[in-house]
Amino acid sequence: MIDQHHGWNASFKPLYIGFVISLLLTVAVFEIIRNDHLSNGILYLTVFGSAIFQAIIQLVFFLFVGMESKPLWNTISFVFVVLVLVIVIGGSVWIMSNLSYNLKPPTKQGYVDVAN
Repeated sequence: MIDQHHGWNASFKPLYIGFVISLLLTVAVFEIIRNDHLSNGILYLTVFGSAIFQAIIQLVFFLFVGMESKPLWNTISFVFVVLVLVIVIGGSVWIMSNLSYNLKPPTKQGYVDVAN
């Protein structure tokens, strides 16, 4: 689980710290969106950046990635899993958007009236 040298395996300290940071990030993003503080492009980047930061915080404080006795192999396997997930999810989104674009019903400007 956790390396004995870090001293975090006997306490709930990392869990409390991770929970507080995650809670603060969630509330901050909620307030930014609710009060409409930013424009659309900056808002999307802020939410995406906050999500990435929160994922890293949760990986370190809850899953203890990088703090085990052999962090290289666990980190490499974790990066591989993330890469596979990005490929599968990105490919699925790309396929769905491509299907949505290609299967839209034609508009009035797109119809060619062959009868007249």
